[in-house]
Amino acid sequence: MKYALFLGCTIPARARNYELSARNVAEKLGIELVDMAKFICCGFPIKASDMEASELLGAYNLALAEEQGLDICALCSSCTSALSETSHLLTWDEERKNKINERLECMGLQYGKGAKVKHFARVLFEEIGAEK
Repeated sequence: MKYALFLGCTIPARARNYELSARNVAEKLGIELVDMAKFICCGFPIKASDMEASELLGAYNLALAEEQGLDICALCSSCTSALSETSHLLTWDEERKNKINERLECMGLQYGKGAKVKHFARVLFEEIGAEK
């Protein structure tokens, strides 16, 4: 089990203990969390004021993970929600996806199918199970 670890903005700034705990638990349970140096904000903080910019930020992160062939494991529930919503919108709205891809192209990225996004708790439940 291997995931791109999405920390977002809040975890490194305000919940470093949560990050360290998640890394330790993942290691003990055989889940590989890959740090993605180029991940940026998930888009959640600006969603209410600029939906297109929010989607572009999310799509950028999803495309980075997709490029590496990894799904995303997020620690923050807001990040999980924002990235999942962007993935859903771009999967079902071809016109929207094409507009986003025009913007991503100058960064050398493309959103195809995107990466799946799961919160860390969901990864634990689905990959490891409640028994452990």
